[in-house]
Amino acid sequence: MWKKIFSILLLSFAFGCATEPARAPQSSAPNPPAAQSTAIVPPAAPINAPTATSAPLKILKVNPEKGPIGTNFAVSGEGFDPGKTLDLQWATLEGSYSMKPTAETVEYYDREYKDKRVTLGRVQADAQGKIAANFIAPEDYGEPHDIYAVLDGKEIAKGGFRILRAVTFTPTEGPVGTLIKIQVMGIAWKPFESTLALRYDNKYMGFISAVTTRGTATFQIRAAGPVGQHLVQLIQSSSAQPYLNVEQSPVTYLWQGVATFDYRAIFNVTKDNGAPIASLDFPKLMNNIALDATIQRTGVTNLAAAANTNASIEPASSPILAPVTLKANGLPANSELELLWVTARGNRVSPSGWNLVQTSLVKATTTKDGALTALFKVPDDLGGWHSIKIVQGEKVLSEAPYYVERSFVAVTPQKVKAGEKFTIQVKGIGWTELDNGFAVTYDNGYIGYACGFNSNGDVTMNLVATGGVGTHLIDIYPMIFQGHGKSPWTYQIPQLTALQDHPSLALGYKLPIFRLAIEIVD
Repeated sequence: MWKKIFSILLLSFAFGCATEPARAPQSSAPNPPAAQSTAIVPPAAPINAPTATSAPLKILKVNPEKGPIGTNFAVSGEGFDPGKTLDLQWATLEGSYSMKPTAETVEYYDREYKDKRVTLGRVQADAQGKIAANFIAPEDYGEPHDIYAVLDGKEIAKGGFRILRAVTFTPTEGPVGTLIKIQVMGIAWKPFESTLALRYDNKYMGFISAVTTRGTATFQIRAAGPVGQHLVQLIQSSSAQPYLNVEQSPVTYLWQGVATFDYRAIFNVTKDNGAPIASLDFPKLMNNIALDATIQRTGVTNLAAAANTNASIEPASSPILAPVTLKANGLPANSELELLWVTARGNRVSPSGWNLVQTSLVKATTTKDGALTALFKVPDDLGGWHSIKIVQGEKVLSEAPYYVERSFVAVTPQKVKAGEKFTIQVKGIGWTELDNGFAVTYDNGYIGYACGFNSNGDVTMNLVATGGVGTHLIDIYPMIFQGHGKSPWTYQIPQLTALQDHPSLALGYKLPIFRLAIEIVD
């Protein structure tokens, strides 16, 4: 029943596993990084993979040889044929998440990488056979990138530039709950280089990756804790968790270079204004993504019918119990039709597992022209992708996918004494390996995860209030529930960059970060 692995091409993602991910052959790339140069002919069309030669490559001198993104660097060389125009190419990678989406679920697998080239620019050798050009280090993965001079499709010279990490952290003070924006540029792609861990006052909060953002991670956390100074650290991670003694790693290059990275910042909490209003941060990226209709989504049992559906649904996604309007045409005239809701029932623990089920939404009659308008409410059900079928008896006339968003119900009570229980309820949790649950932090410390499959999308968590009098923050992050990648892997922990980098984004999922709070009173 499983289809072949479906690889969603994104930029590289890694949990810091010890096994280097698979790499595929080189490919062309249509979009070169930004560059400034002198004595350069404008770049040509997308690059084909150059031909390797047996002759020794000439040396391209690069000055400086390293720096953060945006660094100006010069490329020079000599010994070229006078008057020849050389294509200067930047070597990089394109990564992918390997996933297997089917009607029943989505399985998460592994990371894959393809080598690719982008053009920095073209430069013409002078009468002495020398070249010189200036560029700006493009936004890309960190660590070394080869630079090639290519003539007539053959590599003839080589140099390199190393992109270093750079971090911005703002603001540095404010009341409890202040959103702190952190940006890390130049995150690399190899194991132990590709993932960072964040600690807040020595508590592990979650991991940071840069999949779809070319080595740049931009995310927000909230200022937590009592009035005073709080330490925020970004350090290397292994299987997405902090690696505390990297100096003794058996991987020698780690303690000699990149993995000694230890960024520290101080945030000063100035006051406590009480518990902030609950909010949900959804991925802004989804506003600009047009999901391919041919991509398999859970619940859709006839992909061809769904891709060519004559039905439209407004809105295209919503939380449970929201009113929805379905319109369709090209149906049998003056006929009573039924709308069926396709979802999943079961769990990942019991021997029986789970299966897809259908429930009736509403019945409606078409016009003499075969048009149909039907109104219904989204069922109180699992989140994620579902299917709505238009049927006449046993015959499926049309099928359309529908996405159920996560939603917040309540924190009760919001004011408690230390040691007392409080409850958080959310709806719309899904059932795939990408959205089966979520990870939770309390005052920026990871405390565990929750699942909503067996309870049909409902998660009701009973927690205990700890800490001093004042505001305490609870944040709920998307996670990957489980996977099939190479060991070691760590799942079920907060992905702080999930709004940009979660694997589910490419399949049209809209997993938010919940920003909640309680207040401890005397």
